[in-house]
Amino acid sequence: MTHPVRPRPSAAGRAFAATAASLLALTLLGSSTGTAARWSDAVPLETRAVSTGTLDLVLEPARTTLRHTDFDPATGAVHTGTTDVTGSAGALTTLAPGDTVVVTTRAHLDLAGSNLTSTLTVDPGAPAGGTVVPRVELVPAPGTAPLPPGPGPSSWTVTAAQDGAAYDVTVSYDVPADPAVQGTALAPGPLTVALTQN
Repeated sequence: MTHPVRPRPSAAGRAFAATAASLLALTLLGSSTGTAARWSDAVPLETRAVSTGTLDLVLEPARTTLRHTDFDPATGAVHTGTTDVTGSAGALTTLAPGDTVVVTTRAHLDLAGSNLTSTLTVDPGAPAGGTVVPRVELVPAPGTAPLPPGPGPSSWTVTAAQDGAAYDVTVSYDVPADPAVQGTALAPGPLTVALTQN
C-alpha cells in the first residue's frame, strides 16, 4: 500500500500563511474579543537605616539593704535604721509593716554606632498581685544626662549619645504599713536590667 505524496507548500505560501496569522492576531487584539492589557504592580519597600557598632551593658555588683522600723515595747520608742543584707541567702522572712528592701546597682552603657537606638529596661521580678509592690528609679551618675522615657514602664530610650554613660538603678520593695502583713517574706528579684536594640 502506498500513500499519496502531498506536495509541500512553497516558501511563498508559508510566508503568506504567517502573514495572515499575524494579521488575524492583531485584529483580535484590537477588537472587543481580545485584550491588550498588561498588568503590573509596584510597592515601595520601607527600610530603616542600618546600624553597626557595639551594644553592651555592664552592671556593678548589687547591694541590698533593709530599711526597717523597730519598736521597743518596754519604752515605746520607735527607731528607724538601715541594715546591709547583701548576699543574704534565701528570702527575708521577718519583714514588718512599713519595711523597705532596696536593691541598688550602677549600669555602664557601651554604645557605638550610627543610627543606633535601644531600650534600657529594668524588671524588678516581683510577681503581679503581690503585697509588696516594687518601685524602680534610674538616676544618672554625676556628669551624665537623664534618659528620655521608653516605650513601657521602667524603660528608657538610649542612643549612641549615651556611650560611656552610667546610671544608678534603684529598686525598692515596699511592705505595706498594714499590721496584717507582719512577718512578710520577700525574695527580691530576680532583678533584670536589659539593653535591647530597637
